[in-house]
Amino acid sequence: MAKRVDSIEQERHQNIWTIVELYYRSHFIFQEQYDRYEERVLHYSNKMGLHRLDLRLNPEDLAALLDLKALERLRDGHLQQLKDLCHLVFRCKDRTDLLDRYVSDIFHEISILKEEHYNVTTYAPQYARDAAEVELKYILDEAHGLFPKKLNQIRFLFGKAQARMEELLASFRKIRIFIRSLYLQREGFVRQAYEEGVRQFYRHMYPDGGPLEGFFEVAQSFYSSGFYSQALEAFRFAEAEYAGLRGPSPKARRIIAVVRSRIRELSRIERGRGILVADRADGEGRR
Repeated sequence: MAKRVDSIEQERHQNIWTIVELYYRSHFIFQEQYDRYEERVLHYSNKMGLHRLDLRLNPEDLAALLDLKALERLRDGHLQQLKDLCHLVFRCKDRTDLLDRYVSDIFHEISILKEEHYNVTTYAPQYARDAAEVELKYILDEAHGLFPKKLNQIRFLFGKAQARMEELLASFRKIRIFIRSLYLQREGFVRQAYEEGVRQFYRHMYPDGGPLEGFFEVAQSFYSSGFYSQALEAFRFAEAEYAGLRGPSPKARRIIAVVRSRIRELSRIERGRGILVADRADGEGRR
């Protein structure tokens, strides 16, 4: 029974990590599409000498403001999985977390945007060929208004979701797979998520200790499992964080005492391994 409970808990922890990764990847992809849309609208506004609200583009140019394939991949890939995992982790019979609600709303709004884009690419050209001016004007006017409205609504929802995610991050700091994965992904999506990458995550996760405590905790996790090379690297990152502090707190001083002790210990282990490898190589050479 205990093994089953452990397995369920491990699966939940893995799902939490996947939720965080999918959310930040999704936000980054959407922001790229939003910026692309804004750049294209500005281009046409400058080119035609019109305020963006007065723009009226033909069906082809209007459709090209959005990369529908990219939005479809985002919705049917990252967001679909993210939505399902949020339901699984956060939703129960009578309540759910705000993050789950925001993700569901984002998925829904992108679906509406996709349908409106479909109308522009499919029906508008038909009406143009048939000289059905009333129907064509209706579709184009609706799309000119709905595209920016929905994009800004989705952007707003991502902002609300991120604020909630940042509130939740501190509750994940005791999850081993989470803190290790976050550290190992620090040069991947983690760097894209914030200007200061993993250091900003640590500020949310460890409000009192910040990056110093973040690097220390992941180093301790690696150390306790015998991953000494990864632990030594993370302890050194913690030491560098301490060097940058002005007027370190008592907590920071306690942490750095352990950090320096671990660095000395692990450095001796690393040197010992180096000597052992060199001896083996020398022995093989003599043979």
